[in-house]
Amino acid sequence: MPDEIEPQHLLEIAGHHLGLVREYDPYQSFPGVTSREQFRELIRRDPAFAPLGLDDDRYLTARIGGNLVTSLHRKIGDMYGEMFAYLIGTRFGLTKGELSFSVQLRIGRRVQARSTDGMIPRAKIGGLALPRLPRKWADNEGIAFEVRSCYQIGDSKRIQADYDMALALKRKRLVPVMLVFCTTSLRSPLARLAESWVLFEGMDAFQFIRELTGFDLHSFLESSGEHLRSHVGAALSKL
Repeated sequence: MPDEIEPQHLLEIAGHHLGLVREYDPYQSFPGVTSREQFRELIRRDPAFAPLGLDDDRYLTARIGGNLVTSLHRKIGDMYGEMFAYLIGTRFGLTKGELSFSVQLRIGRRVQARSTDGMIPRAKIGGLALPRLPRKWADNEGIAFEVRSCYQIGDSKRIQADYDMALALKRKRLVPVMLVFCTTSLRSPLARLAESWVLFEGMDAFQFIRELTGFDLHSFLESSGEHLRSHVGAALSKL
């Protein structure tokens, strides 16, 4: 029997993943450096960078912030992935084992197992109307999902692997749906992936989740903005 979605649990998911970013040390790659000013001194002593004036605040922010922002984006992606899994797991009464589905993909010379970020068997969906999906989606065995906060991967092999994953899911008679929550993704990869995935981006992704689960995730995030921003602000303060 499906349980009721608990917003407090979603906040706990967000707090867990964003909290990990708060603990991130942007100076961990530089022994003995624990602050911005110590990093500035390190650059001032660097024979390659010091003559170029790279102890400039703008350079320091970009250099230190690059790894921090990468970590932040990764944890935001983990947050959305776990939130989505919780929503569909709760809405459709899915066990943890039922949520995932694996396919074998050849990536370069190796065969690797790739798991979906969520899967709903057709029998669990019942008579739910999902007008945004292809007309004959209900003739398949279910829906398989890939979830991204933002698609910022430019590596051609990784893009091809994501493209091929959708084809492998189709061979298993699963409708492949990719949810990309931001609107600032790299355009070329998304154009390519839209050829194999049913792809929802930005507010379309949030709207699809609302139609699928009955829960307005975007409104929830907006109403929880002060709490979420406190985590992000604490992480960015390290810059």
